[in-house]
Amino acid sequence: MVRPFRRRRHFHREVRRLINELVPGAGYDEVDADTIHVGSLIIGLTNLRAKWDLLDPEDRLPWLREALPALVSPPAIPRRLESTRDLRPGLRPRSMLEAARLANLNGEVNPERIPNRPLIPFQPFGGDLVSVLLWDAPNTMSVVDQAQLDEWRARFADLLPVAIDNLADQPDAGWTVIKNRVWVSLNEDDYDGARMLIPGHLDKTGLAGELVVIHPNRSMLAVTAVDDAKGIRRACELVLETLRDPSPVSFQPLVGRGDDWRPLVLPPSHPGHEAWQRLICVNDQMIHNSLRQPLQALLGDDLFVAGFEVGESSEGTYCSVTNWTEWQPSLLPRTDLICLVTERGEAITAPWDAVHRLVGPLMEPTDHYPELWRVETFPSTSELSKLRNLSSS
Repeated sequence: MVRPFRRRRHFHREVRRLINELVPGAGYDEVDADTIHVGSLIIGLTNLRAKWDLLDPEDRLPWLREALPALVSPPAIPRRLESTRDLRPGLRPRSMLEAARLANLNGEVNPERIPNRPLIPFQPFGGDLVSVLLWDAPNTMSVVDQAQLDEWRARFADLLPVAIDNLADQPDAGWTVIKNRVWVSLNEDDYDGARMLIPGHLDKTGLAGELVVIHPNRSMLAVTAVDDAKGIRRACELVLETLRDPSPVSFQPLVGRGDDWRPLVLPPSHPGHEAWQRLICVNDQMIHNSLRQPLQALLGDDLFVAGFEVGESSEGTYCSVTNWTEWQPSLLPRTDLICLVTERGEAITAPWDAVHRLVGPLMEPTDHYPELWRVETFPSTSELSKLRNLSSS
């Protein structure tokens, strides 16, 4: 059996070798396990590595040799918009756009390290999901940014309906039904979720009333009825099986119909609560982790961006936790629990809402997306005593 870290090492070695063949002398800088710089180009490796892991060993190198050129030398979006036929809509996490904004700010501070990248226009869809414009080239797709729209002298609001019509004209492979409860899209063309923007697309499931949808990756959309408790549980369980699949989008279940989508909230008594709760925790962790590094790079040593961890209790329930340390001014993500770590090394864990009730004035909300709370002063001895009682109760 090949250990995962050995597979990753082999993958990175082959990526480096092929890039040196494709772009001799361009320079290769491996920022972390998920990102590399080739010249001024930033390439994400997460999806490549996930697809690599899914392939049989003998198929990996031929596939990588075919996939890398489009990333290293992506087709340029035309400077003049002579035809709109290659425009498509996309559903993407808003956190992806926020990461681009942070990278743009970092680029202004240190352009040699992270090139400036224009902001990306979007339209809210539901939860963390937003609608964006894509340029669909034969081997890759690119998100259309504001600089590109300015060059075209075009408006996002005018082109998005055109892009949706273009997608509606593409063949639709339809749905498969699992246990007569969950409808799963069959297109697998990276536009399964975006088809929700096509009026009436979800009507093809035959489901009436409000729906629950989950779009975990670009090649999967799961749909069930909001009043089908077993269907919701099955949909969440299906999505949990895809956590490591390539091209993740959002693990957050949404509820609604038409143009009205909002995050699904389930009570503890719901049959699908356990699977739903895990999805929410994993999704929030994915969002925070995607933004933590570029935000920390922007802030420098002034503030520490606290981590976001997901834990499982002995009862099988999931919750999120972050650390508030006494010696470090920090930005805290919104989690289920806060672990307050004193200078003596004591750890006091209590529910977020309870901590906020007791020491709310010490927690300053900021305008970051998603929400982060600035903490510079640690709770007093008496406040810690009250939190310690909460932790032990």
